[in-house]
Amino acid sequence: MTIRAVIWIILFSAGALWSFSHPIYGLYAYFLDYYAHPPIRWWGKSLPDFRWSFFISIILLATFLLKRRSLPRLEVKRPPQLTMMAFFILNAVFVSQTQAVDPDSSWRFTFMLSKFGMLFFLITQVVRTKKHFRGLILVQILGIFLWGWNTYQNPRKKAGRLYGMGGVDSYSDNGMAAVLIAIMPFIGAFFWEGKKWEKVICIMAAPLVLNAFILCNSRGAFLGLLVSAMAAIMFSKGSLRKKILLTALPASILFMSLMDPAFIARIQTIENYQEDGSASQRVTSWKGGMELIQDYPLGTGGGGFETLSPIYIPDIVEDHGGANRNVHSTYIQLASEWGIVGLLLFMGMLITSIIQLHKIRRTPPSTDDERQIFADSLAIELGIIGSMTAGIFTGRIYGESTYWLPAFAAALTNVHAVEKKKTQNAADLSSLIDQGITDTRPSVKED
Repeated sequence: MTIRAVIWIILFSAGALWSFSHPIYGLYAYFLDYYAHPPIRWWGKSLPDFRWSFFISIILLATFLLKRRSLPRLEVKRPPQLTMMAFFILNAVFVSQTQAVDPDSSWRFTFMLSKFGMLFFLITQVVRTKKHFRGLILVQILGIFLWGWNTYQNPRKKAGRLYGMGGVDSYSDNGMAAVLIAIMPFIGAFFWEGKKWEKVICIMAAPLVLNAFILCNSRGAFLGLLVSAMAAIMFSKGSLRKKILLTALPASILFMSLMDPAFIARIQTIENYQEDGSASQRVTSWKGGMELIQDYPLGTGGGGFETLSPIYIPDIVEDHGGANRNVHSTYIQLASEWGIVGLLLFMGMLITSIIQLHKIRRTPPSTDDERQIFADSLAIELGIIGSMTAGIFTGRIYGESTYWLPAFAAALTNVHAVEKKKTQNAADLSSLIDQGITDTRPSVKED
């Protein structure tokens, strides 16, 4: 057994066992498995072929049910994102039962969405303190740090692009880039408002993660990065905006120094997409998807577009040897598979999250804890904006990171409410003490 396998099994086992003390450790172990899933790593061949993610999910759910009454009180008991996620899954059940063109495939995807919904629920219920939220985000940073290190050590490529370096649902270049674009803003947040050791981790992680991002050669993710960078300046305030502007130049220099000719050549095809075969086929797929939505406004079920692709994009299917093709757009795929209702519920989940995050930053921070929450809220919003932009060009309905960010937003909203209540209670106590001191002072009679 390799050293990496030994370290992984120790950390995973520790998270599973400590979950009986607090389920947050089971959640950490779940993400450890996501970022370093043994069966798809060379060092994992020495470990048994086991359903690690299913096992830790059961442990996490069981320990939450056992410990839920002893956990700190939730200030936001029913986050709107969770409600919309529940209705999104119910809509998927309805479509699979009544509209699916391939019922077996549709039910399989519905079950997958249900698993994402359970994880969504557990994140919003388990993460109840600022310490646990920061720990959860640190796990994400360490996860993409690990991906960056693996990519630097052994950049496996297929047709000039990264392949087999991400997670189970992000094993391709676009999939890995989608996860990176969602989590990268947290590196900035921890660097801007983190502790010294957190800043050191971010400084070490940034070049490796950027290098991995560039090697993915994902045009959609690159546009998402540009949009999120502009949003960082637009939506930040006060000292945080100054810090962002100060780090923008060195970050840009680092990014440009890491760019390779293959990345530059691929990005240039964004402007002249007609000259790029894959880009022009993507536009054709979108048009086919829009026609399908008009014909099936309630949806066609999970995998419905691929099943009907020989009808709506026959030329593209023929060019790929008769293999069914995807639409390569999260939004068109949502509407074509789960109907316009599914698209509206999904967008409502994201938009509600952005509104919540804006509310967190409505009042300027006055303490270090508030500044960290302020920066974390901006990072989640930038991750959502970047992912939404990249989602125009790639399908990520069945990628976990798509649902992490709204869940993180709901959890942070609760954490912010908890911290706000603590501050208010401290202020009320101070006021009562001052009143008590004033009331107990002996009166002085005037002559």
